[in-house]
Amino acid sequence: LYLFSESPGTGKTTTAAALLNEYIMRHYYGSLKRNRQADQRPAYFLDVNAFQELYTGFTRPGIPQEVAEANSRPYYRQMQLAKTSAFVVLDDIGVRQASDGFRGDLHTIINYRCANGLPTVYTSNLPIDEMANVFDSRLYDRMRDMCAVIHFEGASKRGKR
Repeated sequence: LYLFSESPGTGKTTTAAALLNEYIMRHYYGSLKRNRQADQRPAYFLDVNAFQELYTGFTRPGIPQEVAEANSRPYYRQMQLAKTSAFVVLDDIGVRQASDGFRGDLHTIINYRCANGLPTVYTSNLPIDEMANVFDSRLYDRMRDMCAVIHFEGASKRGKR
């Protein structure tokens, strides 16, 4: 699924998190019904902005080695989980400018998931066709082919509870 809205606060992330939670519950209950051990981590939520901060924390020039190591370890662990988990949410994809290296790592995650038919929910403030500018036309074409697009309309609903 590709959930997008030009406006923030329209419920994209909340909807993606609800889908992730539903997947986890169904996985757990299904495992119990089949008398099987449920996976420890059947689904994964990746905040792409926080992921990019980790990347920046070890690739900027002049970063002390201990700081770079403290950022690179969780980065590569998160990258592996986002790539291989049975169900993944990639939240706020394409929202910030990214270096070629970071875009390459996201490309690796998305391409792996598409090639292996793994369910992925994307949230973004960009229409899906703009992913061709964020990544490249090949990856955009894979995403478009694998995704149903849902446009969230309206103004921000944050703070209205």
